[in-house]
Amino acid sequence: MALPRLTGALRSFSNVTKHEDYSEELADLTIKRSKLHEQLLKSDLTWKKIIKFVDDNLDKKEHQTVNGDLKTILQAAKQIVGAENGQEAIESGAVFLFKTFHRKNCVGHDETKAIKQMFGPFPSSSATAACNATCRIASHFTEEQLTALVQMAEEQNGDNRVFFGKNIVFSFDMHDLDHSEELPVNGEADTQKIISLDYNKFLNNQLNHLQNQYDEKSDLKSLEKVDDSFLWCEVGKYLNESQGGTPGGPTTEDLCCTLYEMLASAKSGDELQNELFELLGPEGFELIEKLLQNRSLILERSLTCPNDNRFQTLQEQCKKFIGENAKPNYGCQVTIQSEQEKLLMKQYRREEKRNARKEKQAGEDGEVSGEGLTCFDPKELRMQRELALLNARSMPVLSRQREMDFEKIHYPHVYDSRAEAMKTSAFIGGAKVFLPEAVQRENNKMYEEVKIPHSEPMPIGIEEKIVYIKDLDEIGQLAFKGMKRLNRIQSIVFETAYNTNENMLICAPTGAGKTNIAMLTVLHEIRQHVQHGVIKKDEFKIVYVAPMKALAAEMTNYFSKRLEPLGITVKELTGDMQLSKGEILRTQMLVTTPEKWDVVTRKSVGDVALSQLVKLLILDEVHLLHEDRGPVLESIVARTLRQVESTQSMIRILGLSATLPNYLDVATFLHVNPCIGLFYFDGRFRPVPLGQTFIGIKTTNKVQQLNHMDEVCYENVLKQIMAGHQVMVFVHARNATVRTAMGLREKAKNNGHICHFLSPQGSDYGQAEKQCSL
Repeated sequence: MALPRLTGALRSFSNVTKHEDYSEELADLTIKRSKLHEQLLKSDLTWKKIIKFVDDNLDKKEHQTVNGDLKTILQAAKQIVGAENGQEAIESGAVFLFKTFHRKNCVGHDETKAIKQMFGPFPSSSATAACNATCRIASHFTEEQLTALVQMAEEQNGDNRVFFGKNIVFSFDMHDLDHSEELPVNGEADTQKIISLDYNKFLNNQLNHLQNQYDEKSDLKSLEKVDDSFLWCEVGKYLNESQGGTPGGPTTEDLCCTLYEMLASAKSGDELQNELFELLGPEGFELIEKLLQNRSLILERSLTCPNDNRFQTLQEQCKKFIGENAKPNYGCQVTIQSEQEKLLMKQYRREEKRNARKEKQAGEDGEVSGEGLTCFDPKELRMQRELALLNARSMPVLSRQREMDFEKIHYPHVYDSRAEAMKTSAFIGGAKVFLPEAVQRENNKMYEEVKIPHSEPMPIGIEEKIVYIKDLDEIGQLAFKGMKRLNRIQSIVFETAYNTNENMLICAPTGAGKTNIAMLTVLHEIRQHVQHGVIKKDEFKIVYVAPMKALAAEMTNYFSKRLEPLGITVKELTGDMQLSKGEILRTQMLVTTPEKWDVVTRKSVGDVALSQLVKLLILDEVHLLHEDRGPVLESIVARTLRQVESTQSMIRILGLSATLPNYLDVATFLHVNPCIGLFYFDGRFRPVPLGQTFIGIKTTNKVQQLNHMDEVCYENVLKQIMAGHQVMVFVHARNATVRTAMGLREKAKNNGHICHFLSPQGSDYGQAEKQCSL
């Protein structure tokens, strides 16, 4: 059963959302991990301990030979573990090799199996070298010394942790209950309140007790007098009982004002009862009952007071609470006012001067002007100012709410669920963020796994209309031949991409159809150079900047097939594919890389005519601005914008990217109008919903981490392959690719699952095998 949620009213007067101080030593995750790592180093056998053991038990003459053998073991561990895993993992692997071979003379079957099980496939020469070096080192020591070294580490590595609940003492003594024995109720020893196990007697006593309590309460209620101080006194009693004098809670003044506003509202008793319970909590049952029963009397007593008296009373309470004439306890007194408060105080002083002049004039003339203070009440204004100061005392000076107070601009084509969540009151109030309810967790000795389900797709809006290819003009139908309609994202972008010259930034998930959006802008540029049904091919150039040469070749093939019916020539211009000037002039669309186009546009003479013919610049994977190649993209964009300003020509810029966190900054950099050309689609627009799984390895030993990570990787790969899916495994370094692949193959052979990894040899198998061998 899910726990009930706390509303903002109840949360505001409690410490439910109190921010914990995560800077403390016990709660600091980094310090915890470092302490755990230090504890592991102290308890387990490490490479430094082996070196210290050698230095303490050998003469200086033998140090040089033994140090060479230790370096040999370390080098072998580096070849087996992999240099990409760091020095700590290499040293842990060297310790594993030392413990494996310290009593062996050669690499046997058991040792090979142990190393392969820990590290996967390994070069046999490295294991042989480590075994020989370990034997030479062991020859300098007695068997008792080596045994003491290993056993000392194993004894210190014993599991001495005290698990939660281990020290709790349980009592298993059974007490027999006599049927005639009378028990105290709620631990009370009063003989008048004890009952027996007779149910009828117990029921009669309880009914009589409840009747007496009800009579007493009704008498007390009838004697209660509702006067001016009734609300103040009852609220004070509630705060004393609920808080017990603890600081940091609500004040009597604040709670009285809040309760009076709720009682004076037009809500029914049931609605008011629910809101009062959310505000006061279960401790305020009695106060809620009194407020609802005496609601009309409380309001009547307050309304019968003169307006000035009400303001004066609250003003005196505020002055008493603030200490208006008191000096500051420490430091200097600083008053911080917002622009609205400054205008309010300025209006207040102006009205005071005006009223003083009127009173002086009325005193001299002996007449009272009909224009009194009906239009403006300075007392009410002062009361609002003091209430604002009261509220400001409990608010932090620097908080996220002050940053979120300004009205955010709504961009029509930005679908960012994260930004929408940051606008909610819970996020602004500092509430904690939790994972979705359908999260699945698995926890075992080796790892902890958290499965986050995919997000629900974005509901279709009223204004969204699917664009069909048959509704396009002749050029659009020729380019999209074979397609029936555009997908959802392409249909949303269609109007801006196909019918305007606006710069655009498209941020969409992978596989969402960004290439066809680029095709829409290309077709728009072609349509602008059609005269009497003929495309003027010499008047424009289109440049598509792809991040890699392989992607450039793929895009060249794609656009060539699509634009072939229109007679548009598409060529690749990269470091591997050079074009002559004649070929460039006969080409309408160039697919290039950032570095190549940067070189072309840097030339002051020769290619100036080419750059001046460019009418559309498409930047694919524009999020590479944050990578090492970012300055190249920046120079391309800056040079293009400079050309637009200097020549007063129109060059349209289209940026394509995966989801960006700072899409507004990138849009500003590309001179994109965020209300027209900025399109951001989050994960809800993915064609195939994406679920996420996080797996955390628990061990802190580097070698065991690699071993456990390989095992977890194999389990998940096997699970997906048996389900009929394709799998891609990404590793941290290039040289780890072969090691991981060999490790997966060995585990599949040893576990008898190799049949699931073999592809059926169909008609295309031989051709694919030839391509892999080239």
